[in-house]
Amino acid sequence: MESDGFYVIVQLVLRTVGVVVCVNKAKALNRSEGGWGIFGFISPILAIIWIQFMKPIIKWEDQSNN
Repeated sequence: MESDGFYVIVQLVLRTVGVVVCVNKAKALNRSEGGWGIFGFISPILAIIWIQFMKPIIKWEDQSNN
């Protein structure tokens, strides 16, 4: 029974780290921070691996106002 509490704490720490890593990486890639934060909380290991292989979304400046 005592190890159950330890397991819960390790899981919460892993999920928190997953959220932080995914949100920071999503911000750098111009992706949805909220969506990646939720995905990082639900499945942290899969989300961290997945976002590491994503390419950034390039936001072009509007040049039609010249």
